[in-house]
Formats: sequence, C-alpha cells, structure tokens
Amino acid sequence: MTFETIEKIASKQQCAVKEYKPSWDSTLFWIGNRIFLLIMHDDKTPMMNFKNDPFVNIHLRETYSEITAAYHMNKKHWNTLYYKNSNMDIGFLEQLIYESYEIVFNSLTKKIKSVILSA
Repeated sequence: MTFETIEKIASKQQCAVKEYKPSWDSTLFWIGNRIFLLIMHDDKTPMMNFKNDPFVNIHLRETYSEITAAYHMNKKHWNTLYYKNSNMDIGFLEQLIYESYEIVFNSLTKKIKSVILSA
C-alpha cells in the first residue's frame, strides 16, 4: 500500500479537494469545509487518518494491528492507519476512505451539500 494508492482513492470522491500542508508535512482531502482524510508523509511511519463511527472504530482497532486511535485528532471519531507494511485489501481501504467521506459529507450544512451536489 502506498501514498499514491491512497491519494488516487481519495481523489475519486465527489468534489474532494486535495491540499498539501507544508507545516504538517501532510496531504489533506476536504469535502466542503471539512477534512475527511489526512495523509502524513513520514518516511519511517507513513500514516493516514480517517473518520468512522465510534463503535466501528473500536472494532477496527481490535481487528487490525495497523489501525490505532488517531494521531493528533479526536480519538473517538478518528483512526490512524499505518500503511507502510499493511497487507490490507485495497477494496477494504476504498471502503474506509468512502465511509470517512460520507460521514463528513453528511455532517455538512444543507447549503454546502447542495453546492457540492450541483457541481
């Protein structure tokens, strides 16, 4: 699993906006005015943060050794996936990114959603 794979999946989400933040050495993916995915560029421990349901998060952390409570984010709602040596199925990774996108999209105001859906 690579940064490029994750970036490609995130970019497929409707109206996703990619931004590189040099001070964090991270790539962020936005929908509306909110982050749905953060990819940190650390050569030793490359990781991505994604959002999910709090109960699903507990299950993911117990099931996958490469998934932990989020680094520098709300640990109830966000997870970190250490992807460098992960054998995670690409389809499952796509599902995690899509669910993060959907959760964030559904939290947007009706006005912002309508702008996104009309794009």
